[in-house]
Amino acid sequence: MNNTLKIGLDIHGVIDTFPEKFKQLAYALVKDGAEVHIITGAKRDSTIEEELARAGIRFTHYFSIVEYLEANGETIKWRGSLPYADEEKWNSAKSEYCERAGIDFMIDDSPIYLESFHDIDTTYLHVINRGRKTFEVRQ
Repeated sequence: MNNTLKIGLDIHGVIDTFPEKFKQLAYALVKDGAEVHIITGAKRDSTIEEELARAGIRFTHYFSIVEYLEANGETIKWRGSLPYADEEKWNSAKSEYCERAGIDFMIDDSPIYLESFHDIDTTYLHVINRGRKTFEVRQ
């Protein structure tokens, strides 16, 4: 088939919750010539690399909200191991990346990001993760 399909996958609540399903999906997509973009809040570091390797996730691109905001001069405050930034900027970062990168489908479990996808061409696929009862709001 060899196409230019571009898929975005979130890590926390998606890949880490359903690793076998997304391993199979990512493998098939990359094998077929599609782009698989990891689109997440976390910085790309050795811990994340190990997590993705353990899950067997094949991907072609990586986007971190933290790295994006830092590169744009935004302040990131750390509380424990969680990053916090301006809520509006944090919540729109994924859709801004998807629009720039031409992502066809973004797969995420957080309803928080949904609103920022209404005016762009990316289809937001909301994974229902019944085990995740709350979502951290970054402020």
